[in-house]
Amino acid sequence: MIIRSLRWRLVVPMVLIIAAAISAAGVFSTFTYRRELDKIMVEQRRSAAGGALDEIRAGGDLRAALQRVHARDGTRTIVVGVNGRTTRYPRELDEYRLKILPGGLELSRQNGGRLEAIVLKMNAHRINGVGTVYFLPPSDPPMKRLRLLPNRWLVIGLGAAALLAVLVMLTIFRRVFAPVEALTVGARALANGRLDARVPVRGEDEVAELGRAFNSMAEALERNERSRRNMVSDVAHELRTPLTNIRVYIEAAQDGVVAADAKFLGSIDEEAATLARLVDDLQQLSLAEAGQLRLELAEVRVAEIVERASAPQVVKNVPDDLVIRVDSRRMVQVVRNLVNNALAHARSRVEVSAARVGDGVEIRVADDGPGVPPEHVERIFDRFYRVDESRSRATGGAGLGLAIAKQLVELHGGRIWYEKPAFVIALP
Repeated sequence: MIIRSLRWRLVVPMVLIIAAAISAAGVFSTFTYRRELDKIMVEQRRSAAGGALDEIRAGGDLRAALQRVHARDGTRTIVVGVNGRTTRYPRELDEYRLKILPGGLELSRQNGGRLEAIVLKMNAHRINGVGTVYFLPPSDPPMKRLRLLPNRWLVIGLGAAALLAVLVMLTIFRRVFAPVEALTVGARALANGRLDARVPVRGEDEVAELGRAFNSMAEALERNERSRRNMVSDVAHELRTPLTNIRVYIEAAQDGVVAADAKFLGSIDEEAATLARLVDDLQQLSLAEAGQLRLELAEVRVAEIVERASAPQVVKNVPDDLVIRVDSRRMVQVVRNLVNNALAHARSRVEVSAARVGDGVEIRVADDGPGVPPEHVERIFDRFYRVDESRSRATGGAGLGLAIAKQLVELHGGRIWYEKPAFVIALP
């Protein structure tokens, strides 16, 4: 049903609110208008009564005076003379029977066999030598028509205001819900596997911010999917190389090309060890990312960790009294990965230093090599990522060392980043 739509669930209450507001404004305006019109009518009648009294006091023919009063302002007049005789104008009043009441008059007549009566509240005016004068309101005065007839322009104005308000509201809702509908389409596209789906974003409001967040999420999903596919390809490549070498060695031995001696067995053992290291690295990285890698924390000197992780040619600049609480075996692995990476790219010098910074410790592994190109800095800690796209074993390993180092450092509550010319580990 259409009422289930969020747009119409908002439109209907807003239309009702607008209608109620405009109706209230119309009622208030009409009440105010009629009240002011009644005041004008009262003033007009008071003025007309004063003029009529002056006409009657002037003397002369009473009926002629009443006729002039009626012609001037439409006032109908009944004069009860001192002798009890009544004079009325216009003549249509002659068909009514007159009964004087306290504070007014009662007029009655027979109309088609039915008795009609009307009681008029009014003040009596007494004129010496004439009698008591009663002024009846005009039968159809212009002011009365203005009061009784609906104010056409007021109705037109209120209708136009209501229409304009509804149009403005619908325009605003359209601007608000168009991005929401685009987000719905984009979300369905993502659910159907279209990770390149994006939504147009305009403005700086909350809806635009939601659109930007959606696009960022879609980009992250697309990037993660691309990384997953690349990882599968990289794992296949890394596994294929040693497996191919082992297969070649075995086929060569079977064909009698090489002898199955100690050297042959050593080559196979080397390739098997490469496979085992790759599988171990993948398992360790998987456990670290899942948070299931157990740490055996203990207080250990940073100098001891660096000494165990470094080769003899590495320059060490670490205070002996610097102590941190870590899993020493895992932290040695982290530093060793960084040192091996530095040795692979250094020209002549690799240095490991450590210092206390604030409430923590920073360990730096620097080399005098060309460093990591700026365009690769953000991705060097990704799994299987290699600056050398050829993935030659002469220029690096499988691309898991830095990814493992990052996960292990973060498990210790620390951070790791590249800051040319050094990799920096910050630990609490």
